[in-house]
Amino acid sequence: MTVLFRPFVVPVTAFPRTNKGGIVHLRNRGEHGASRLIAIQCVTLHTAAPLDSMMIDMPNHWREELRLFLGTVLIAVLAGVLTGKLLPCLLLGLLMYLGWHLYQLARLTHLLGQDRLEMPQSQGLWKGIVLEIQRLQASYDRRNRELSNQVERFRDTVNSLPDAVVILDPTGLIDWSNPAATGLLGISWPEAQGRLLTALAPDPLLGDYLAGADFSTPVIITSPSNRAKILSIYVAPLRHEANRLLLVARDITRQYYLDAARRDFVANVSHELRTPLTVISGLAEQLNTDQPDLATLPRSTELMHQQARRMNELVSDLLTLSRLEMQPQSATDEHVPVAELLTTIVEEARTLSGTAQHVLQLDIRSPAGLRGNAKELHTAFSNLVTNAIRHTPDQAEVRILWQVDHAGAHLSVTDTGRGIAARHIPRLTERLYRVDASHSRDTGGTGLGLAIVKHALERHEAELEIISKVGGGSTFSCHFPPERVVS
Repeated sequence: MTVLFRPFVVPVTAFPRTNKGGIVHLRNRGEHGASRLIAIQCVTLHTAAPLDSMMIDMPNHWREELRLFLGTVLIAVLAGVLTGKLLPCLLLGLLMYLGWHLYQLARLTHLLGQDRLEMPQSQGLWKGIVLEIQRLQASYDRRNRELSNQVERFRDTVNSLPDAVVILDPTGLIDWSNPAATGLLGISWPEAQGRLLTALAPDPLLGDYLAGADFSTPVIITSPSNRAKILSIYVAPLRHEANRLLLVARDITRQYYLDAARRDFVANVSHELRTPLTVISGLAEQLNTDQPDLATLPRSTELMHQQARRMNELVSDLLTLSRLEMQPQSATDEHVPVAELLTTIVEEARTLSGTAQHVLQLDIRSPAGLRGNAKELHTAFSNLVTNAIRHTPDQAEVRILWQVDHAGAHLSVTDTGRGIAARHIPRLTERLYRVDASHSRDTGGTGLGLAIVKHALERHEAELEIISKVGGGSTFSCHFPPERVVS
């Protein structure tokens, strides 16, 4: 028979006598040789069953702690029985049990102060505490890694933005900025950290905008680092830190100039349409009288037809330009025989020249063609030749040259007109832009021809080059890449 208290196993056979009630009698001899009979109650196998049943329902660390406590008490009792000092031995055992817990507590306090908890193996309640701390620490490490990954993803996202992002503290000092702020605002982080935004980006409009604290609408400024760029500045308070501001600067240069060009275009179209409409309206009033002047009737009718034709050409060119702008890529890609195309265009140009009798020289130096849209290329080449005829004096020469080399294919149209001043050349492809408005109207131009040429060439990956000298004529050249050349 064996007592079930762990970690100490005491054979019951060590006791001299055990009665049926589980009373163990120990005979101990005192100092004077007198015998004392001490009886202690022992829990044997048949009495341990209820305790084992209760311990099964406990967590493992609680069972270990209970076994440790009972084992300590049993050793203290046995020591007290053997020494005859039961109470001191019990007190000593309990003090050792309490001291062991104080040691574990001190060790845990020391380890919790370290960056990483590496708790050695423990027993009893401390094993459960260590396991729970390790679980919380693993959860904390996992959450910390997730937060770090989120912060890195956010930082990578903001750093990849083309817009400048700057965070300001309540006094207007820079806390942080992304790389785009260097090119748009001249702010380089971390060098700019702690400095005033208005000192690094000294723009009066921006300073007044930040001082006014009315951020309902953005402010438009010129970039402090690049005066050619136009910026739109948005400012908003941070959601969780209302005293801090988030500033976003967006490059709207292209949109800004597009809006300006659109306004100019609407104004120019209105002006272009107003003139023929005024002429037609005035002539119609003259013809609407009871007795119209029969002598001027043919002339009036011719002028009305001329102005109506002018409006029709303008609307037709506007529709063509709009179609080219709405479709960045050509819808068809076919083999275009340029030699045949230019021959047709020259014949049409001779008809347009009429009594002016311009001398058209067509020089085809290569039989190669192009890969592209035949209709769009016909429109572009025809506009260049027509434009040359309109700006060349009567009986003067217009030369058309087609050639192919290692750099690609090239079409050049050279006139012997009055030439163009250098300041006008960058704007020649703008819609309705004219160097001499009165001359263009006299020759029947709409001011959209070169804009159509530019967009048609862009759809074929080609470039338009303009070389001109006042009094020396002009040369308009189309340069196509080798990939577009078809032998």
